[in-house]
Amino acid sequence: MAKAIISILLVGFLLSCAAGQSVRTEPEKIAFEGKPSETHDALLERLGTLEQSVSSLRSEVANLRYRLNNGQARPSLTTYKLPKEVSLCGEYFPLEDRNVLENLDREFLVALSNEVQVLLWVKRARRYFPFIEKRLKEMGLPDDLKYVAITESGLRPEAVSSSGAAGIWQFIPSTGEKYGMRKNRSIDERFDFFKATEGALSYLGSLYEEFKSWTLSMAAYNVGENRVRKEIDLQKTTNYFYLDLPQETERYVYKIAVAKIILSDPGKYGYVLEEKQYYNPLQVERVQIELTQPLPIIEVARATGLFYKEVKEMNPHLFEENIPPGIHVLNLPRGTSEKFWAFLSAWKKGMEGK
Repeated sequence: MAKAIISILLVGFLLSCAAGQSVRTEPEKIAFEGKPSETHDALLERLGTLEQSVSSLRSEVANLRYRLNNGQARPSLTTYKLPKEVSLCGEYFPLEDRNVLENLDREFLVALSNEVQVLLWVKRARRYFPFIEKRLKEMGLPDDLKYVAITESGLRPEAVSSSGAAGIWQFIPSTGEKYGMRKNRSIDERFDFFKATEGALSYLGSLYEEFKSWTLSMAAYNVGENRVRKEIDLQKTTNYFYLDLPQETERYVYKIAVAKIILSDPGKYGYVLEEKQYYNPLQVERVQIELTQPLPIIEVARATGLFYKEVKEMNPHLFEENIPPGIHVLNLPRGTSEKFWAFLSAWKKGMEGK
């Protein structure tokens, strides 16, 4: 806070000095202060440059004053401390082990240092967490599993990794297919948030049935159950914190824990938002359709009063201009399904007559 006040005073002093120079616009004063060799155009150019500097300083002063008045001068990272106890899905981290504590502290500081990224987590969580939380409760799974999606993709539905994993839950094609997500030239259901969530929670549940540990199950979600089985057999331990795994996987569960720490109380770590700053929750109607012929997405948009772009963004699993023949689930805005069904019935009859 003191640094912010000092900055404001310093910038204010500079602004006063600069402003004092910029008001000398009378011709006789310009002629007096200008160098003999400078032309009238050169003096005007100098004046323009000085005015731009003054404008920039004024903007900086206004920004500092706003942050100071609204308590937005972010404290040093050293002011934030880890909780004394940390757990995931009821499994406690052995923080008495210095290595475990330091590993967690590293991920904690790395996350907090990326202010924009964490701010996006906070905003996106309001959009995607309600559905995940609902399904976790219905399936009898720990609520903490929702933080896996933060570490996997930062809740970015369009995310694609260098290894070809895709969607919020980052399924590779083979695992996605195993859990009911089709992938071909026309569609990739790994990008369907709802379907991918069902698959991810089922996958995590099946991993827990095998490993009897949520930390191990999360590690297996990252690196694959075959690798975890192999390392357990070799190292003769089922304790995630003392199992030698690939570096990415060793950091993975710590990152999930950090996401839980921060998002459980964002304000404690400097992320205070007004209600209007959060992203709106997903509110869609999911309709299952069966097609014998391709259905143009532009026709769906017209029937529901949407733009083509809006329909595509609500259905990122549809890659082409047409919905291909087959059985599909389509996301529509709430309150538009009746219009859609009326349109689809008429469209099918029209196609039959051709």
